[in-house]
Amino acid sequence: MSTPPPWHLTGDGFIWLFRFSRAFVERDGFMADWQRAHLQDTLGAVMLVNYHETSAGPYHELLFIPGRLQLMGRRLFSISKIYVSTEASMRGGIENWGIPKECAAFAREQHANSSVSYRVMYPGRVLFSATLAPFGPRFPISSALVPLAVAQARKSDLLITRPTARGTARLCRVRELKVEPAFFPDITACRPLVVIAVERFRMTFPPPEVAQGYFIRTAHDVAAAPGTG
Repeated sequence: MSTPPPWHLTGDGFIWLFRFSRAFVERDGFMADWQRAHLQDTLGAVMLVNYHETSAGPYHELLFIPGRLQLMGRRLFSISKIYVSTEASMRGGIENWGIPKECAAFAREQHANSSVSYRVMYPGRVLFSATLAPFGPRFPISSALVPLAVAQARKSDLLITRPTARGTARLCRVRELKVEPAFFPDITACRPLVVIAVERFRMTFPPPEVAQGYFIRTAHDVAAAPGTG
């Protein structure tokens, strides 16, 4: 049985923010059919996170967000590919929020010059590696300034979660980046809008809002629409 929500998490990590091309996320974004059908724009992200403490124990995480989906009259982010370092996190993500987590091995090295190197391995091969170097002054970051909502599917249900977070951030340079495209979207040719290092953040992942049978209803509405039968 998985750890129930809410989850309270602390840690640090890195965020790449992108405006992807639609062709890239359609071809390489690992989107499920329902995500592809509802994709509204391609303001997406990659996140690489070291959770020091969580309700399900410490773990590492690598995730890809292809963009925002149009669902229930709102634009909502959605995760299409995600790896975590523990089975407890994987089970909880799938069962509580419909997040399609997979397990992988993570190696993290902190260098004397404040840069950080990561390797993510699955299955037995390096699927993602990066060296990142934060620089410049710190500034506050909070979900109160930029509210976030994440949409995922659990069978026929739509799950919408609104995590809250706060911490400090710095700009970040990417010194090295390698990706195995069979296992994760190859962002090496994508130009990020910004890359930031987030430090000492605190986050809460609450229980999701559940729209039961949402995808059954929307499929029925499409089938019943003029010109579709």
